[in-house]
Amino acid sequence: MPLLERAARDGHTGLPVSVVTAAGVGRPDAEAALASGEVVGDGEWLALEPLATAEAALADELLGLAEDDRLAVVLGLPPEGADVDVVADAHRRSLADLAAQLQGVPHDRRVVLCGDPAVLPGPAPGAVVDDVVAWGAVPVRDLRPDGSSASCALDRLPAALRRGELPEPDRDDRSVVVVPCASDDAVAQRVVQLAGDSLPRVFGVAAGEVLVVSPVRRGVGGADSLGEALAAAVPGVRVLTVHEAAAESGAPAVVACFPGQAAGALTRALVASSVALAGRHLSVVTAAGDALPRAVAADVRRPRRTRLGHLLRSATLVGHHGAG
Repeated sequence: MPLLERAARDGHTGLPVSVVTAAGVGRPDAEAALASGEVVGDGEWLALEPLATAEAALADELLGLAEDDRLAVVLGLPPEGADVDVVADAHRRSLADLAAQLQGVPHDRRVVLCGDPAVLPGPAPGAVVDDVVAWGAVPVRDLRPDGSSASCALDRLPAALRRGELPEPDRDDRSVVVVPCASDDAVAQRVVQLAGDSLPRVFGVAAGEVLVVSPVRRGVGGADSLGEALAAAVPGVRVLTVHEAAAESGAPAVVACFPGQAAGALTRALVASSVALAGRHLSVVTAAGDALPRAVAADVRRPRRTRLGHLLRSATLVGHHGAG
């Protein structure tokens, strides 16, 4: 069903029947899709068969672990423990990948599901961390630093973003530098200047230690154009979109570009993901004006419609006896 395929590309794992009906998909079309086996439905939700199978398998593993008191959620960095299996970056993992990992956990070990819903989710459909936290049946600990004991602006910034705040730069703290620009052309020029001169000279950062990110791929301030400019002027600098970089380990120095053309696409999660990539220094080069602090304050997220919470709550109500 094209509607479900489009929903999956947007990160949803299924759609409520009411949504499908409101979208103008007729009952014969839905019945034909169900009869073909390509779509699975339970009267309330419709989902593509591969996603429905993976989500059901994951729900069964989570329910079994919860029944045995062997499941917890940690927001932030994974904890250490000899008797704990840590599932890191759960907010970015696919349903099938998570289900397979949980199936391999020995029965005498606990599982800690780690992730950060404040940053961008992964490209695969699902919102596992959000769903399990909302389920409310397992312990949840927030181990993300609150910034109160942080020694520099870069360490304090993630907590401020979660509160919806974008602090003014501190001239005496060079771990975060904000460079306002009047145009996207100026953004591109400043990025080349930073990577080729300021970062090596002031911070001793080599080109290979610099990561440049942009919310968009096209346009003067997009990743493609910035990559071409830097390849000619400062070879060795990585240039990625924020979504691409979120799947990597970051870099000692990050130049986060927010061109004016991307102002309407900015979100708190996108900004938080950009910040999370920086190890020692973050330069924010922006022509987005007030759109940047407004995006951080508003926290306008596009929630993903998923069946996992529905499956967990339904099984909890009727009782579950699956294997962990």
